[in-house]
Amino acid sequence: MKKSILLTSALSIVASSLLADVFSLGQIDIADSINNTDVMNATVLDAQTMQEQNTKTLPEALNLLSGINIQNSGARNEQMIMMRGFDVKHAPLFIDGIPVAVPYDGYVDFTRFATFDLSEIDVSKGFASVLLGPNTFAGAINMVSKKPTKEFEGEVGAGVFSGNGKDAYATFGSNQGKFYVQGSYSGMSRDDYPLSANFSDQRYQKEGNRDNAYAVDNKINLKAGYTPNATDEYAINYIKQHASKGVPPYAGEFDLVLTDNAYYASNPSLGNNTKGGGTVHFWQWNYWDKESYYFLSKTDFGNWYVKTRAFYDKFENSLAMYTNTNYNTLTPSSANASFYDDNVKGASAEVGFKLSDKDSLKFAAHYQLDSHKEGGWDSVTGVAAPTYEMQDQIASYGVEYKRALTDSTTLTLGASYDVEKALRADNTAYGTPTSTSKTASGTTTTTSTWFSTTPSGIALTGYANLKDFELGDAHALNPLAKIETKLDDTWSVYGGVSKKSRIPSIKDRYSYKMGSFVPNPDLNEESAINYEVGTAKKFANAYVKASLFAVNVSDYIQSIYLTNLYSNTRTVKTGNITSDTTVSTQQQQLQNVGTMTQRGAELEGTYMLNDQLSFDGSYTHLDVKNSDSSIKITDVPADKLIVSNTFSPIEALSWINSFEYDSSRFASVGITGTGVNTKSVYYNTGDVGTWNTKVTYHVTKAFSLDAGVNNILDRNYYISYGYPEAGRSYYANVRYKF
Repeated sequence: MKKSILLTSALSIVASSLLADVFSLGQIDIADSINNTDVMNATVLDAQTMQEQNTKTLPEALNLLSGINIQNSGARNEQMIMMRGFDVKHAPLFIDGIPVAVPYDGYVDFTRFATFDLSEIDVSKGFASVLLGPNTFAGAINMVSKKPTKEFEGEVGAGVFSGNGKDAYATFGSNQGKFYVQGSYSGMSRDDYPLSANFSDQRYQKEGNRDNAYAVDNKINLKAGYTPNATDEYAINYIKQHASKGVPPYAGEFDLVLTDNAYYASNPSLGNNTKGGGTVHFWQWNYWDKESYYFLSKTDFGNWYVKTRAFYDKFENSLAMYTNTNYNTLTPSSANASFYDDNVKGASAEVGFKLSDKDSLKFAAHYQLDSHKEGGWDSVTGVAAPTYEMQDQIASYGVEYKRALTDSTTLTLGASYDVEKALRADNTAYGTPTSTSKTASGTTTTTSTWFSTTPSGIALTGYANLKDFELGDAHALNPLAKIETKLDDTWSVYGGVSKKSRIPSIKDRYSYKMGSFVPNPDLNEESAINYEVGTAKKFANAYVKASLFAVNVSDYIQSIYLTNLYSNTRTVKTGNITSDTTVSTQQQQLQNVGTMTQRGAELEGTYMLNDQLSFDGSYTHLDVKNSDSSIKITDVPADKLIVSNTFSPIEALSWINSFEYDSSRFASVGITGTGVNTKSVYYNTGDVGTWNTKVTYHVTKAFSLDAGVNNILDRNYYISYGYPEAGRSYYANVRYKF
């Protein structure tokens, strides 16, 4: 009998830790020898579920869950998620309990993480433990790797998919009792992806396959561990990832008229210039590399234990910016491609005590040093170029007390204190950047003087004349209170309140974003008060889980248009001809000016009619309001529904059909204008419903074949406007376990 999707994902965390190949040392917020309570607002996606749903990347897997929707950064070709309306800066990503984020951005491209080497994904929404560290504003996501249980075991697989896509993976492991080793390799590539037949030609994108949508990913994951007894474990891990990708050009309607009568009535001079249009980038990531080393341990002393983690993460990437669809000439103002050379060094420790049969106490401390470096050499001439560095120090301290009020009721009280201190912040606009590019007509030298004039508004000389930004720090206290109770063996309820904070990233505070933003070194942390109640009920052949939540956010960070202009005066010399060009752009700034309220509900359920037929469903409703009604919350659908059924006429064959509905969401679209009349307007993506189907045949217990079709009806739709999603797509896979 096949397990249905939500029945599998709804298994308790305690049960998931008993699955054969789960690396329990890599789990976080998991029951241990001191406390065996379940975490009601957590969900587990195991490897079987991810394979059954053909979710080969992290965003595809997470999209199965209520409260989560995919967020596409089309202009960067990055895919992330929104958790209950908040982006990944508010719901951090972990690998085996190690935090993962590019230090400068605070983001990481989720698509770069394949699921082939994972045993499960643990997701905690809302009430993330205070012991996890900073910035668990909306929750946390932890990818847990595999651990071998036999003397020799493994799995190999390969697949093909639309867009000349190919993937292959191999995992192997050996457990010799007190010692084990685990290794894996995965690779994935594609040339493009098919657009819907309903897509209409645009200026830089024609019908057919998506241009400049190639991607290549390779990853190795090596682990060695020592388990001297049944409770203690020590492991070291090495992960190496290499990727390259193109950024498909903007493919929205350049002449789309976006209606805002009140705005246009007050600005009649704009006239026919009020057209919708996205900024067209001709970008390619030459490499996106991540290298990780980490050590994990747990030592159990009976009534108390110690867990430690130490890690070093290195991020390197290069973004080349071109002038046209031939991708052969770098932009004159950016002859140096954008280079990041970042690293994170960190460590954490958790200590837990069993005070009595009813009381336990835990302490945790986290420290990490984020370092960012960009520039360093000219991609065209190969000579030295300015190098800029930034560095942040982040620490978090947490304490959690649990009290068993009765045999079925547990009270949790906790608090964390987060501290961030900027150690270095070079001003990337200091001086006069000069870049050289080679074109068919010879060498073109471009000298760009930033902020040479400020036609109106705030003078920017205070930043432009500083070699280094003023350094500051941030502090946040985050308390939590939660109660969980089992009404009987099949029915549980929980409720609680917590305060969470999100410390701005280096980029949030110090980046000019290529001249379009004014830095804000004084940007404060965001704060939120979370309220949540929930219940879960098991029946003989069904399972239902529901939650209601509310979030009130203060010091909400949002982008505000300023009244000053960014004037970039370019002196261009081609041969013996010299000319000056001044380009003015109205600037924006991230500010703590908003308050935001959020109300939501989540419902998950599964029903198994018999051994051959089962049904799953999840529904999310989210109502998000911004205090500034002119600035809308983007990338968040108000309603999301996923339903599926699995039909197994014989034990070896299963047929899965699924449907996903997302209500309309707003996407930010710029309009052309002049000077201080520039304004952001919003595109409504419209409702989207897509159907998928898949058939799996188990030739033997170890050998399986599957094939499927996504977006069967070939819907043409956008998640990020101007960047259309794939139309009807096909795939096939083969797997063998040994």
